[in-house]
Amino acid sequence: MKIALIVPGFSAHEKDWCIPALLDYVRVLAQRAEVHVFTLRWPERGGTYPVFGATVYAMNGRQRLGARVFNLWARTVRAMATEHRRASFDAVHAFWADEPGWVGAVASRWLNVRFVLSLAGGELVGLRDIAYGLQLLPGRGSLVRAALRQATHITAGSEYLCALARAQCDSRKLARVPLGVDTTLFSPLSSLAMGEGAEVRVLNVGSLVPVKDHARLIRVFRRVAERCPQAELHIAGDGPLEQELRQLAEGLPVKFLGAVNHGDLPEVYRGVAVFAQTSRHEAQGLAVLEAAACGVPVVGTPVGVLPEIGLVAHDDDELARTLIELLNDPARRKALGETAQKKVAAEYSLAATVEAFMRLYQSVGLIHLPH
Repeated sequence: MKIALIVPGFSAHEKDWCIPALLDYVRVLAQRAEVHVFTLRWPERGGTYPVFGATVYAMNGRQRLGARVFNLWARTVRAMATEHRRASFDAVHAFWADEPGWVGAVASRWLNVRFVLSLAGGELVGLRDIAYGLQLLPGRGSLVRAALRQATHITAGSEYLCALARAQCDSRKLARVPLGVDTTLFSPLSSLAMGEGAEVRVLNVGSLVPVKDHARLIRVFRRVAERCPQAELHIAGDGPLEQELRQLAEGLPVKFLGAVNHGDLPEVYRGVAVFAQTSRHEAQGLAVLEAAACGVPVVGTPVGVLPEIGLVAHDDDELARTLIELLNDPARRKALGETAQKKVAAEYSLAATVEAFMRLYQSVGLIHLPH
């Protein structure tokens, strides 16, 4: 089976975690299929190179803005057509429904191949107060709608995102198919021993940008610290709001870890008691799954995959109360963490999720579009 993947960015080499979930996906998928990755914007260089047995075509479109974007899209479709002539693609698969989805829509029609479209970010939302979501950008809504119409199958990584998608696409095309977690890397400690201080640490992992709402997390943690004086909040990630958040956290036991290498994250997860999410929107939420895969209980806002594996908090009072209760109840933390870990192993491992996508490719590969 031969698959064309269209993505906004991809790793420049096997040690580059540009978009970790996509690199992991390609690494496992390439063991079962011939994979060609067409990356539109990153890395910032052109050329063709191998990654884990897949062939990556870097279109070097980082500076292709305005009218120049049409040239980028045309070059990408032509590169796909050239490879298709060598041996036909069985499926075209675009991640993100705006630019990659539009390119996939054009390419699939031209090549007469059905395609899978995976919703993967903020394509379906528009949060005006924080200027987040592609629905706020001129013209992007049209691109998304065109991609949704053309897609043979549409996937979303969470029930939350499926609910948003049903309002904007033919629900018969829609399937919940998440991206997976490397459960050999993200796994619980082999013993019950925890590092010193781990039992009072709350963790969040995510870019320091408005949609993650770390300001809310810090405000909630202030209340937690009043009831649990030994509690600590660790925040892994960097971004434009770092200085503002540091000022908000002044006087609190909050530690900013900065950007953490993806391969070092398991140790970070294993060193905490609870993972807390305060995001306004998550398409899926890989950090939540990684934490759960390490046996850490998760609690937070009802977006992304969290309602499927953790405890939902609908407001600040509920989030603060739940964090306090979990920090004071090791047995409950352990039980919740074990339940979440088993669910991730069963439904969100790389093997399980790649198998789900393979079934999708096989179903769409049997039928071709009419000329």
